[in-house]
Amino acid sequence: MTASLALYRFGTRLLEPLAPWLVEQRIKKGKENPDRIGERFGVTQIARPNATLLWMHGASVGESRLLLDVFAALRKRRPNLRALVTTQTTTSADMITAWAPPGVIHQMAPVDGPKAVEAFLQHWQPDGAVFAEGEIWPNMLGALKAHGVPAALVNGRMTSKTLKSWNSRKTSAQAVFSTFGFIGAADQLTADGLHAATDRRISVVGNLKTATAITAPSSAAVSDFRTAMNARPIVLAASTHPGEDEFALDAFTEVRVRKLGVLMILVPRHPDRGDPIATLMRERGMTTQQWSKDKSPPGADIDVLVADTIGELLFWYAVSDAVYLGGATEEGIGGHNPIEPVQLGKRVFTGPHGFNFRETFDALQDTGAIVVGNSYQELADYWLNALDIAQPAPTLGAFFTASRAPFEQTLDAIDAMLPVARNA
Repeated sequence: MTASLALYRFGTRLLEPLAPWLVEQRIKKGKENPDRIGERFGVTQIARPNATLLWMHGASVGESRLLLDVFAALRKRRPNLRALVTTQTTTSADMITAWAPPGVIHQMAPVDGPKAVEAFLQHWQPDGAVFAEGEIWPNMLGALKAHGVPAALVNGRMTSKTLKSWNSRKTSAQAVFSTFGFIGAADQLTADGLHAATDRRISVVGNLKTATAITAPSSAAVSDFRTAMNARPIVLAASTHPGEDEFALDAFTEVRVRKLGVLMILVPRHPDRGDPIATLMRERGMTTQQWSKDKSPPGADIDVLVADTIGELLFWYAVSDAVYLGGATEEGIGGHNPIEPVQLGKRVFTGPHGFNFRETFDALQDTGAIVVGNSYQELADYWLNALDIAQPAPTLGAFFTASRAPFEQTLDAIDAMLPVARNA
């Protein structure tokens, strides 16, 4: 063990008694579920299933959704496989409840303290572990290695700052990342950075979020909603963050003057922001309905529907006429996955700061499936043009065919590291 890793382990051991207090502060801020605090320390009442168990960890909503897609694909190869999915946020926990396929157990992720880690592993005894993107826990990875649990890092994606930090501690990087038998980088930046830090060849697999085939919402449900709306034109602001709600509202204010009867549906990335967003809309003179409180189709008097629930974004994509995708208008977020609306035949307007999906954005811009803009006036013009002129669906067959191969490569790597299936 290197000096820096030994210091990290020593420090987390000293600080671990403070973890309950820190978690208590998060409860007060609404960031933790008080009924699930034991899970943060590896304590649970749920029994380990008598089956091959794959532990999958993703920090937030996007990573968790990806892991569920990976698991669903793996189950086609291994019907008796079970997944233990851990997350850091209550939002992603709610999403998993709404979207998880059969065979998934969800737990809140344990804190990265030696005692919590050991309790977690002793109870669950996973047969393999999959971490998504850039979530690196030194204590947990060290314990997995000590327990002989094979692990993979999928859709590996790290910022220049994080990679620079690992490059300044190469010996530690080599020790930590040696836990992973397979590392699939989402982009060249991550592959080059990890290669420099670990002296290990890292494959650029590609962003797996572009390779997942979605299941479209019920066409009957979409038709029923549109009929109930009397075919009102609908614009959508999806996965918005603070600052982007105002951006979309400024654009919508112009649109509604020039397009009578238009409705804006706004889906915040974090549904717990529904109340303040509804207040913002009303303060700006918009008659507003919150979906979490009233799930009737909006009446003709409603200007804005705040869709502050989990697991319904695909439906909102399907019912809308024109899509704005948040996450790339405000700096520092990195953008969100544009593949879902594009697969549903929607062209997408988004901002210029989608660094987490740069290669995908560039490829889709070349096809005309994505339009990148900076100002709310550009968004207003985009929405109005989409409402006035029927937009042909993007033709992206070759794009998705090319992106599916890395997904299968990742499935092969995970499947190969798991033992022969136990009896369920």
